[in-house]
Amino acid sequence: MIFNDLVVTTKALQELQRKTQIKNNKEQQDNAEVKYRILLTQTNQLVEIISYLKKNSSFSVNKEVVSQLDSLLDEFEIAVSDGMVAADKITSLDNSLKVVQNNAKKDWPKQFSEIAGSTISTLEAIKGINTDGVDSCLEKINSAQTWELNIKNYQSMNEGIQDAKKIIAKLGLDDEIITFLANTNSGKATINDLSDKVLNWIKSEKLESKIRVSFVKISLN
Repeated sequence: MIFNDLVVTTKALQELQRKTQIKNNKEQQDNAEVKYRILLTQTNQLVEIISYLKKNSSFSVNKEVVSQLDSLLDEFEIAVSDGMVAADKITSLDNSLKVVQNNAKKDWPKQFSEIAGSTISTLEAIKGINTDGVDSCLEKINSAQTWELNIKNYQSMNEGIQDAKKIIAKLGLDDEIITFLANTNSGKATINDLSDKVLNWIKSEKLESKIRVSFVKISLN
């Protein structure tokens, strides 16, 4: 009698362990699938941003990042090759994506400078003579200063650059005038910078009262 009870109890425990294992496996699988979808979404965002920048700016595609992305996409396919997400592949996918992201982030400051640097410098230079729309342009452009997985930042940057081109074109600026304004802003402009072209531009834009000339104090020590 006691033996039979033990057998029944043992079978019940085994069945409970089996159900618990199934439940644990299901939870593990569900977690793996959720994480897989998150990582895949982030990878798609990264690809979308790179494609957008390549199409709409002077962005230079980093070959190392592209190569790592290709390998990462292969990893995603392998992870579901059996028809369901392989839970043991998630950590590897996560690490691979972080590597690609870090390289893209490291490469971005130089890219941002090449794409928007001259426009930002020009906007800063004309701030003193025409503030209409300049702050808005700078805000839009600088929204993409830090690399993030948000394509809206890069769309805003591009919009800011296009708006800035319209402002600059409207003011009739060329390199010589822009250099003069930049030097004026930084306090480096001298009488020698007032060429006939610059003077004519100042008069045509009625900016005589907005641009000041001052003496530089020279230390005799």
